[in-house]
Amino acid sequence: MAKTVIEGGYVVPMTGRDVVIPDGVVAFEDDSLVYAGPPAGFDADGFAADRIVDARGKAVLPGFVNTHIHLIGAYLKGITEDVPGSAAAGLFNRALPILAECRDPDDVYFGALAHATEMVMTGTTTLVNTWHKETNIAPAVRDLGIRASLSEFLVEIGFGGLDAQTLDRPWRTDRLNRSLDAAEALVETWHGKESGRITVRISPGGPGYMSMEGMARSRELADRLGLGINVHIAELPGETEFTRKLYGKRPVEIGRETGVLGPDAIAIHCVFLNDADVAMLAESGATLSHTSYHVAKRGYFPPMDAVYPAGINVALGSDWCSNDLWHYMRAAILVPRAQSGDVGLLSGYDALEMATMGGARGLGMADEIGSLEAGKKADVILVDVARPWLTPIRLENFCSTLVYNANGSDVTDVFVDGQDIVRDRTVVTIDWPEIAGQVQRRAERIWARAEKNF
Repeated sequence: MAKTVIEGGYVVPMTGRDVVIPDGVVAFEDDSLVYAGPPAGFDADGFAADRIVDARGKAVLPGFVNTHIHLIGAYLKGITEDVPGSAAAGLFNRALPILAECRDPDDVYFGALAHATEMVMTGTTTLVNTWHKETNIAPAVRDLGIRASLSEFLVEIGFGGLDAQTLDRPWRTDRLNRSLDAAEALVETWHGKESGRITVRISPGGPGYMSMEGMARSRELADRLGLGINVHIAELPGETEFTRKLYGKRPVEIGRETGVLGPDAIAIHCVFLNDADVAMLAESGATLSHTSYHVAKRGYFPPMDAVYPAGINVALGSDWCSNDLWHYMRAAILVPRAQSGDVGLLSGYDALEMATMGGARGLGMADEIGSLEAGKKADVILVDVARPWLTPIRLENFCSTLVYNANGSDVTDVFVDGQDIVRDRTVVTIDWPEIAGQVQRRAERIWARAEKNF
């Protein structure tokens, strides 16, 4: 059994507000943490480590939990952000035509590896992915070594020709049935694999992509299989107008009435909320996956000045294109401050808590990940704090200094289940230069095929 000690760093266990242990110790055996605290409380001789990692000049934190990603979105990087037109023009006019051309399982595999590698190299150790044909995504997260919760994206309508102004969306039960069958097959094939590192959830597309009956069937499937739910809801301009025209209800009302929203649900985006929606979301016990940096690029933002005080568990998700959660922590703080003028809405520590324990709670894994405590998984990251933009260090403000000034490139080492995934800023489980070349060549072919639909 392998025993590792990380010593000499600033340990941020995420067990209490602004708790920082200078010259701290984190120890793990195989995939489990056995100690995180000051050196005086650790029996180094009795533990008899096989390896000692020198963390002087580094922060030692639990790995981040990204509660919403489409890994296939690597092929959209830099393409969808500056598309003129409506707020969601990048999605409908660029993203969907490009992703429609990603039919080759190898295209999916290599694109997923690119996005997942970006995530792990910037400090994310757990991701929650959803897209079509997830069985093509699973080998990528397996080979990289990141912790992942996968889910088949359940839809009842084709994406072709869909846009924010489409108020006529004919549902196709045959498409829904195929999606539900694919979700069950994913569970049978991948749930609990890689020593439990890969799990599966159920992901109804939400009221913009499926009927109320389809959403209710998604909840029935999740309950039958004992799995949690991810749902896109109140996501896009036009969604509320569509649901009000069809049902006379707002998206969050539909989520509540179909049973999709509950304590085991991650509600993704939740941008277009009114006060009643916020209250319903809080009452449901669902987690809000806040894609702060992503939605801001589209020119809109959730009413976080209402969400934060409502007691909703908020986690962070990246969606696609940019997956460095340091950006998302800052956007989660700064945009609501600019909107409301209230500097007290969210602190640096609060944002760090969203990136760690907020995500762990959303996944129902708060007893396994999200903090550095004995018995939890050894998902640990090291962050170089000897950089000019993090110097000098004032211990009382350590977490704020990290959140406002650190970057994904400051992450030096990443462990998942106690295994090295990133060592000295280099991913060690895959051949990244080879992967990067594959992704570039495949992207250029995909873009060439898709451009006829731009």
